[in-house]
Amino acid sequence: MKRYVFLLAGLCLLCWSGPAWAVQAHGQAEGPVVHLMAHLLLFVALLLLLYVLHTRPPDTGLSWRSLKLSLLFFLLWDLDHLFIHGFAGEMFADIRDSGVSLVGDYFVGPRTLLNFFYYLGRFDHLLCVPALWFFAIALRDFCEVIEKRRQSRAGQGS
Repeated sequence: MKRYVFLLAGLCLLCWSGPAWAVQAHGQAEGPVVHLMAHLLLFVALLLLLYVLHTRPPDTGLSWRSLKLSLLFFLLWDLDHLFIHGFAGEMFADIRDSGVSLVGDYFVGPRTLLNFFYYLGRFDHLLCVPALWFFAIALRDFCEVIEKRRQSRAGQGS
């Protein structure tokens, strides 16, 4: 019964939902500034966490290696976004804000090296998806390690 309620609720949400845009404007002057500050803060936090995990690793298991790989991909993703935000300020308005697809965005304007780097940088999902994949693997392995520890403690207590 619960499954049918869940499917019905999902179907209702799908039928009566509005469009969800992947790219959003940040408002007036404070929006982009706060957004870039958040990217810089994330970059510093990821660098610090990677440094700590590299210099003082808690363990050398698969879960910790997966977590470090995830952090590395998130760091590259964030660096890509910082560069894309920098490139976007130099782009022509018809390329940056045309609202058409990414391929259309690139080929609307002149073919310059800056436009090409902007185009390549917009493929940020090639960095974000592996980051999320390695993060999910790390979490799964952490859960398995904790479960094994619980089982071994339960076996010792009996």
